[in-house]
Amino acid sequence: MKLQSLIRLTLSSAFLAVMTQIAQAGLIRDTELETGLQSLAAPLVKAAGFAPNSVDIRIVIDSSYNAFVAGEQVIYVHSGLLLNARSADEILGVIAHELGHLKAGHVPRRDAALRDAGTAGTLAAIAAIALAAGGAPNDAAVGVMVGGTDQAKSQMLQSFRFDEAVADELGLDYLEAAGISSAGLEQMMRRMAAQRALPENRQSQYYQTHPDSAQRLGVYQDHARQAGHYAAPLATEAQQLMQRLITKIRAYSEPALAILRRDGEEDTADARYSRAIAQYRRGDLQAARTLMDQLTAAYPDDAFYHEFQGDILLSMADANAAANAYEAALALRPESPQILVNLGRALIATNDRSRLPRAIEAISAAKDGEPKWAFVRRQLAIAYGRSGDIAAADLTLAEEAILLDDEQQAVRMAKRVLARDDLASDIRNRANDILFRFGKATR
Repeated sequence: MKLQSLIRLTLSSAFLAVMTQIAQAGLIRDTELETGLQSLAAPLVKAAGFAPNSVDIRIVIDSSYNAFVAGEQVIYVHSGLLLNARSADEILGVIAHELGHLKAGHVPRRDAALRDAGTAGTLAAIAAIALAAGGAPNDAAVGVMVGGTDQAKSQMLQSFRFDEAVADELGLDYLEAAGISSAGLEQMMRRMAAQRALPENRQSQYYQTHPDSAQRLGVYQDHARQAGHYAAPLATEAQQLMQRLITKIRAYSEPALAILRRDGEEDTADARYSRAIAQYRRGDLQAARTLMDQLTAAYPDDAFYHEFQGDILLSMADANAAANAYEAALALRPESPQILVNLGRALIATNDRSRLPRAIEAISAAKDGEPKWAFVRRQLAIAYGRSGDIAAADLTLAEEAILLDDEQQAVRMAKRVLARDDLASDIRNRANDILFRFGKATR
């Protein structure tokens, strides 16, 4: 029972929930990285039959080579995948595979199956998959996988194996329909097959219940013989965009001094951008600002240069200049939630009450674009509070608490709203809705 309780605690309700929790620890939000990958993946999303912009991509700072899907239509990509892939085709191939999981409905089906898992052996096997999902299983994963042979576990793992095979086939179909070569994915599987070759007496249940790399490589090779776009090169613009994204994630994830040593002699825009990020991380904000001043002057139509310039200026406590930089970025990329919320933060930091209406407008727009991002609600509450609208501030904090799964705090804040006189009807109704959901309603 002790093992079962421990594994249940670790896994929460489901394997994919665990993967989401792991992602949250290293999850970063960056407009350029997310929208860049979504732009590159757009032909695949269309080929999979999803509506445009309906699949989000998030970046996890993790050195392991991995990607996964969890929750709603979200693909999580590890920084290690971006930095260690040999080509842009390879990265897009992995994304195509994850789209296959989404299209086939594997996320909710696995979640339901795992909620029904009742034996310690089954849970142990699932824990092993979670540990080994990113590559060859380590000693801890193998140790867990060896234990437990009940029939339920075997059936579940066989189901997972089938899911992976289905995602492989669908991903290859999407690549072909989008006119993207599967060569990168095939080369990745060749490397994986070499890494995962184990003597038979050391093979675990994982290898018996997941498509092994050699088997998957065979699928990719069969596809290559029939594919019309196997040798099709990725468009130059797409390759350049992917390289810029990789340069940026490298600048944020590798040691700053190493970035400066490597890129110090280069005068390309990407190299200067990389150095600016490294200087920003080191705390040399003036050096970072000088580099971004050069880049925004040379490339005035690049929204992300203006956005990062705003980040630097806000860190330098130059809130007015930061707000101007974010406004310039928004003029080029309207309706970008992360830029909008940072504009609002900069306007609040000016301590100029006349600028609070624009701050509330910007952060409210960010909230509409990212309705499940609790941080946005917190910033909106600050803006309302600074403007003197305490009821709206408290209600927004109640909504933030809901997003953070703190129902007690949500009820407390809703009651505080309803204790005030002369409430607007929409404020009162929203506060009462919270109490209807999580506490006793007040009329």
